[in-house]
Amino acid sequence: MRVRIVSFCLPFALLSLLSSASSVTAEFRCSADISYKWVKKPAAEVSRPEAPRGASVGSTPTSVPAPPTPEPAIVRLLGIERAGGDEATAKGSLQMEADRQRIRASEACKREHEAFGTCVALKMSSRSTVLNSLSFSARAELEKALAEECRQQEGTCVGVEVSEPKCREIVTAQPSPSPAPEKSADTKGGKQPAKDAKKK
Repeated sequence: MRVRIVSFCLPFALLSLLSSASSVTAEFRCSADISYKWVKKPAAEVSRPEAPRGASVGSTPTSVPAPPTPEPAIVRLLGIERAGGDEATAKGSLQMEADRQRIRASEACKREHEAFGTCVALKMSSRSTVLNSLSFSARAELEKALAEECRQQEGTCVGVEVSEPKCREIVTAQPSPSPAPEKSADTKGGKQPAKDAKKK
């Protein structure tokens, strides 16, 4: 009887150990940021002053220095993340998505900074409910403010940038399925449980 129990428990322990080991899974996730650069449109050049009357022909008025070139502004558009069975697969998937998002980022930059009419139309469309509820004079003031807002962000798109991918390994342990209940020895031998004696 003892030998029977030991031979039965040993394989069961090995099976439970193997099932718990196979429930641990690992994957790599890589992420990156998509951003674009744009340069604000320079202010209108100041006209050179005219030479005063009576000045000699060779004399030239003091030239007005050109405004300094503004530094490019960086706008973070979105973050992307892709997963894979290994780091190379995750990076490849991330690169494919980054190439698609580059085109969208370039289009978004042009809408915001290089197309004045589109910028105004988008801002008015997003505030259509407010505009329709205003009086004529208030609506005109808001439209003027929106146009000025677009004028302040007029400029030239410089390019789209994708940050260096950051990859990490994610290890997850899934709960192992509970083993099926073992049948009792009585049912294995084909013996049926004794029925209750009939009541007299």
